[in-house]
Amino acid sequence: MTRRCHNKIMNEKQYTIMDLCELTGYTRRTIRYYIHEGLLDPPAGRGRGGFYYDSHLNRLLDIKSLKDKGLELTAILDVLKKGPESRCLNLNIRELWIKYPIEPGLEIHVSRDLEEKERKKIAEIIRVAKSIIESGGIGNE
Repeated sequence: MTRRCHNKIMNEKQYTIMDLCELTGYTRRTIRYYIHEGLLDPPAGRGRGGFYYDSHLNRLLDIKSLKDKGLELTAILDVLKKGPESRCLNLNIRELWIKYPIEPGLEIHVSRDLEEKERKKIAEIIRVAKSIIESGGIGNE
C-alpha cells in the first residue's frame, strides 16, 4: 500500500512556490502564511528544494473561491476541515458577502442577509453609484 501511495505521488505534477503564485495569484508570503495557519499543508522536501503537488494547488484554489464568496480565514479553515460536503450545506450565511463591481478598483460589498432583505434598495444604491462614476463624479477631479 505504501508503494501505491508513493507511486501516486510520483505521478502527480510538482510545482515550485513560484508556480503556485502564477497559477493562483497569491504571493509567496500569502502561501507561507496559509501554511503557518494550517490552511495548507507544508511542501514536500525542505528549504529551497520544497515542492508542492496538485493537492496544494487545488487547496489554494478552494481557499480563493471561498474568499471570493466572502468567508474569512477562520470560516474557511472550518469549511476545509469538514470536507467538500460542507461547502454547499453548512456555510454560515451571515458570513457570506456579495460583491457588486462598480468599475475597476471599486466594488460594493453587501452581506447576504441584508441583500436578501433589501434587494430593491441595494439595486438603487448600485445604480446611483454607477451613475456618479459615469457622470465623472469620482476619479475625474
